[in-house]
Amino acid sequence: MKLKYLLLLMIAFLAGFTSNAQVIKTDSARVAKTLHELLRICRTVNFADPNVTKLGTFYKAAPYIVYRGEDKSRAWKVMSDYTNAYEKKGVDDVCERINRTANLDSSGYKIIHYRTEKESEGTWHVLMVSYKKKGIEKSAAFAFLKIGNKFGLGDID
Repeated sequence: MKLKYLLLLMIAFLAGFTSNAQVIKTDSARVAKTLHELLRICRTVNFADPNVTKLGTFYKAAPYIVYRGEDKSRAWKVMSDYTNAYEKKGVDDVCERINRTANLDSSGYKIIHYRTEKESEGTWHVLMVSYKKKGIEKSAAFAFLKIGNKFGLGDID
């Protein structure tokens, strides 16, 4: 009886471990895809798009960037709203920073590490990215939060 119980316990533990590993693998892939999309949006602005003139250069990036402002009911809980001037400036600043880092490397960036960190805002999904700036190897940490069913960039270190 004890052997059966021990075997069942081991199977349950391994199933839980496998399930958790699959979630981590899925999350890391989704975060990497989100980073790739955001970098593409910041890098390739279509100035023939009438919304670029109407809304602003990086309007397509707002749904990928977490709101970090003063409104505590929204901070770290929703994506940025590009129609708000304060949030628009924040989105533009993020894209400009991206374009000065990982997007600056014409040979492409490399994701070198993925980790998660629990903080007061939630679980951060951090991608360490390497890139070259003027021929010198650099790195940056792109930190994402899961909001609803998607990931948004919350910080770049």
